[in-house]
Amino acid sequence: MVFLRKKLVNGKPYWYIVESARVDGEVKTIFQVYLGSAEKILDMKRQCESLPYDKLRSFDYGKLAALLHVNEELGFADIVNKHTDKKLIDGLSVGEYLLLDVIGKSHGVLSENGIEEWFKKSPLAFMWKFPHKLNCQNFLNQMNYVDLDTMKKIEDDLCRVLVGKGFTPSIMFVDESNWFTYANNYDDESELLHKGYNKKHRKDKNQICVSLAVNEDNIPFIHETYPGNVHDSEEFSGIVDKIINRLTELNICSEDLVLVFDKGNNSKDNIEKVTSKMSFVGSAKTNQAEELLDVPLSKYECLYKNSKGNKIFGYRTKHQFYGAEYTTVITYNEGTYKLQKSTYETNKSRIIDSLEDLQRRLGSSKGKERNRSSVEREVAGIILKKYNSVIKYEIIDALEGKKKPQLKFWIDEENEKKCEKTFGKNVLFTDKQKWQTKKIVKTYNSKNLVEDDFKLLNDHLLVPVGPVYHHKDENIRVHVFLAMVGLLFYRYMAWEIKMYGFSMKKLIEKLSEIKIAVVQEKESKKSKIIVEEMDTKQASLFSFLNME
Repeated sequence: MVFLRKKLVNGKPYWYIVESARVDGEVKTIFQVYLGSAEKILDMKRQCESLPYDKLRSFDYGKLAALLHVNEELGFADIVNKHTDKKLIDGLSVGEYLLLDVIGKSHGVLSENGIEEWFKKSPLAFMWKFPHKLNCQNFLNQMNYVDLDTMKKIEDDLCRVLVGKGFTPSIMFVDESNWFTYANNYDDESELLHKGYNKKHRKDKNQICVSLAVNEDNIPFIHETYPGNVHDSEEFSGIVDKIINRLTELNICSEDLVLVFDKGNNSKDNIEKVTSKMSFVGSAKTNQAEELLDVPLSKYECLYKNSKGNKIFGYRTKHQFYGAEYTTVITYNEGTYKLQKSTYETNKSRIIDSLEDLQRRLGSSKGKERNRSSVEREVAGIILKKYNSVIKYEIIDALEGKKKPQLKFWIDEENEKKCEKTFGKNVLFTDKQKWQTKKIVKTYNSKNLVEDDFKLLNDHLLVPVGPVYHHKDENIRVHVFLAMVGLLFYRYMAWEIKMYGFSMKKLIEKLSEIKIAVVQEKESKKSKIIVEEMDTKQASLFSFLNME
């Protein structure tokens, strides 16, 4: 039962609401709320009586209103309707359906099945009126209006709006990621759904891959959804073509663009393709410039301090990559060196302990018989692939009368020294011969912009790509497209309010706390909507983003 309880603190009485219940045969307090002194309780009662209304219901409003504002700024729904051929009927347009999908996903709705339930509890329930249900089939029907050609036209128009607002790209950062799906692909009819190396280690699931290009303001300009079994370097040529085509559509000269990408996209053909149309800053594998790793740190110059306070050093020279000579910078970060050194020592110790345990078990006469292949598989599972050159082993066939082979292992000291030379270092190369060393390094390290975007695309409360439940390629492509639109909305929003200095996490936190309430006036009994109490920063966001 719930009752009032008085407690004396320093001789003064204070009141609490307390709920008790019988737990394991004993009466215990299971809930307690502090009310304050009798004077405070009386003051609260008077304040409530003085309010002109009673609250009926409260709604989350901040993120919803901010996303609607961005839709108005970019004209997304109108652009979709412009490029989709749907008969005029009473209800939501294709653009409004897709916008609703974006907004719902940003509020934690992970599939189209859940949008109707979320909609009923959102302020949109009394802002948008239509005669039909928001079931999954209706959303799939709207997705059918958006094929690859339509998607391209929508993205082209969105990019025109962005360029008109001053977002003409001079640098683009490209990266790739993948997501596993819950779609089985038994008949090989799907182009996209295939098994491959999955970043969540779900090798049992089909996956899709996505490449993304963003500009220096972290605004996404181009994406591509491609098959789960295609290597990043194979897809890279396709994203370069899309970038060139998009820039042509926008009347922007590709020769003025600098493309930034990591070593996973490298190949002779890819580098030649990029340099024929634009400039680049990329990274290379350390074994492509081993002799440069021997340059003593005393010859490096301190370039700048990064956001973590670590000094970034660089050594500049010329070096051959893929048949041509490029400006090359070897970078060194002491913070990264310490982290990689520590990780290596920890993994090395764990691997050696596991190999010694296996060695002991193989040397014991107890246990079941083992063959050579079973030991090979266990050793392969113990030694991480990247340490294969450092930790060597040999399996010796079982001697006569023995039922288990034997294991020998050792550290290749020469290869270990080579490995340690790479700690904290990165090999960068570029055709921007006139750029200062600091600019080359800073430009490449800004690649974390697109890496951060992929983190947002994994956030269930922002613009999640996964989990992917769709089975048809066309629906999967639209699903990814809408996630990218959501990412664009948030990045544009963050750019708009950059003067506030909010991180994306802080921005979402502030927006999520902005609520509205439906209240009833005590005298007239009329209902109206009010904004609940906000702090000064929330009030500034409310005004700046035209959320009223």
